[in-house]
Amino acid sequence: MRTSLLLLLLLAGCATMNESECRGTDWYKRGREDAELYGSRSMLDQYTHQCAAFGVRPDAGAYQLGWDDGDMEYRQKTGWGGGPD
Repeated sequence: MRTSLLLLLLLAGCATMNESECRGTDWYKRGREDAELYGSRSMLDQYTHQCAAFGVRPDAGAYQLGWDDGDMEYRQKTGWGGGPD
């Protein structure tokens, strides 16, 4: 089970965004989901690089706000890191 979860996380980290995803993503929601999935690792740099190929810049403010909210929720659920800062 643990190996399967690790493999899933690694594969998800390799996923690329296509042009329609770059243009149509709710960046707050994406940030929140990433915090719950990847924990302490923000994926914004990867999305910025991937979406640049389509001339799209992610909304970093919305992503970070969502990521912060998702990270706080993750910490509260799991007790990891002692809860919100």
